[in-house]
Amino acid sequence: MDEIVFMKHFDIDIEEPPPDTIGKFNLQGKTILLVNTGSPNKRFIFERLKELGLTIVVLHCEKNWAQPFVDHWILADTYNHRECVEQVKRFLLRNSNVRIEGVTTFWEDDIPLVAKICEEFHYCGNSTAAALHTRSKFHMHEVLCDNGRPFIPQRLLENENDLDEAMRSVGFPAVIKPKFGSDSQFVVYVANETEARAGYQYVRENCTEAFDPIYYYNKGKFVYQKFVRGPEFSVECYVQNGIPHVAGINEKTGMELPFFMETGDYCPARLSDFQRQQLEEEVKAAVCALGVENSLAHVEIKLTKNGPQIIEVASRMGGVYIYQNVKQVYGFDLIRAACEIALGIKVTEIPLPPQKYILAKFFIPKVSGIIAKMNGFGDLKRHAGVVDFYIGKTINDAILVPPDGYETLGWVIAEGSSYKEARRIIDRIMGATALELTLPNIAPLPEARGVLAKVSVPLLS
Repeated sequence: MDEIVFMKHFDIDIEEPPPDTIGKFNLQGKTILLVNTGSPNKRFIFERLKELGLTIVVLHCEKNWAQPFVDHWILADTYNHRECVEQVKRFLLRNSNVRIEGVTTFWEDDIPLVAKICEEFHYCGNSTAAALHTRSKFHMHEVLCDNGRPFIPQRLLENENDLDEAMRSVGFPAVIKPKFGSDSQFVVYVANETEARAGYQYVRENCTEAFDPIYYYNKGKFVYQKFVRGPEFSVECYVQNGIPHVAGINEKTGMELPFFMETGDYCPARLSDFQRQQLEEEVKAAVCALGVENSLAHVEIKLTKNGPQIIEVASRMGGVYIYQNVKQVYGFDLIRAACEIALGIKVTEIPLPPQKYILAKFFIPKVSGIIAKMNGFGDLKRHAGVVDFYIGKTINDAILVPPDGYETLGWVIAEGSSYKEARRIIDRIMGATALELTLPNIAPLPEARGVLAKVSVPLLS
């Protein structure tokens, strides 16, 4: 059997781009392993990878919509890490002409798998411990506490007795969330014992693999955390050789409790220089405490009366439109940076001072239903100030909002010369779009049954 020679980056200096290509280092000819394609709304990532000239090897359970962008497939169950490692080995043996030089993912589920592959094949990335610390919503705050950083009081929930203890020791108001969650799904605000018991029953019954395969990792475990008050921000970072850098800051628009569905973001965040510095310093300290060394980082953080408080940290790029926001406002390409880090190349771009004002907004109906009519969404690109948009539903599709599901119709990004102008554009778009739903008799989460009525449904403002 041929000997497999793996690339190793940890014991060599980071590759420096030639002086005349700073900021536009050519990745042509580099081969990267991408774990998981994600859903079709990740198409822009593949388009950008191809623009960068990369050869793309994808590790995924099956060939899918990404076929036009993929040069080589490695098929394996990405929830079976041992199988994935073996299939990567087999691919390298059978394709000696393909030299994989790094691995990355843009999908929350696969952060631990990427770390395992980095460990096995000596690629540049995070340790398996750092991957766990940035996936487990429980371990995350235990590590922050152990390292002297601000943390959220919490208890791990495995049964009703744990809930009783959590209510006594942590108190109210509180948040119940999956230990291994994603996209704010099954994150529930509870203000008293009655709500806590109902919320815990809701997540235990519905937060399952049948709803989303990511909950394979959850194993029926949840986290009970003290609710943190204050405006919330997402800070996008890149970390190389253990040194974190802030690429951009988004400010989240209000959410409708008891659920935590994202509704939109201002970018750049509306912060004073002192507040921005506070956030950046705490984010960098937390990322280091969690052991993130070589990856992007998406950090959710609140500014409380006692200072910044980390909510969650993910060692990946922020989802949905975060890439577009950071590129538009700060001129920084997170996808390029993720690839450069994975390939052991010094990140070539530097975030610029904010160039414009952006407001991104989701289209979210106030109730679940079947889409009967969509008015005005086909004209989004005609609105002055629209930077980008995505519509992921069409006529006759179901759209399920809490407590039935966690879906949106899509989103739109508007830019202006001020926050106020961006807000006016978004308000105009919201006024020019309308959604008519057929309201079914929906029990939480299963498929809709029994049509009740057709109504025009307001979108969350």
